[in-house]
Amino acid sequence: MAEEANEAQASAQAQEAGKPTDWQAKYEAMRQHSREWERKAKENQGAADELEKLRESQQTEQEKAVKRAEKAEAELNELKARAARAETVAKVADAAGVPAEVVDMLNGSDEGELEAQVARLLKLLPAYPTRTDDGGSRAAAKKTNADRFAEALGI
Repeated sequence: MAEEANEAQASAQAQEAGKPTDWQAKYEAMRQHSREWERKAKENQGAADELEKLRESQQTEQEKAVKRAEKAEAELNELKARAARAETVAKVADAAGVPAEVVDMLNGSDEGELEAQVARLLKLLPAYPTRTDDGGSRAAAKKTNADRFAEALGI
């Protein structure tokens, strides 16, 4: 049975190989098919919204209060997690001597992971070089008025 299907497909491809393919027509057909499914999805979304409204209207006040409490508790837990991460980031940043913004970009979930990531980052990045010169130009050092006066007197 599978061989018959393969033979039928092979013969159909052989027939199509002789004809030039109308890509524009295939594109338009696929586009129309896509639009059809898009329209159906929008209709289904409307029906899903209506069903959700119906379910909400049938809930008791106690069920609604429980739902709001669960949502508030989830938000509270998220805020606590953010605050804990911010505290950990600040602690690791202070210990490593790097800006907290840099540590905040790392993806460590606890203090140990963040410390390890900061240590790796500091190994990869070169330390800022310190200057040993006075930062002036390559020309001769500027003379002070006292030097000029001494030079003029021949001292």
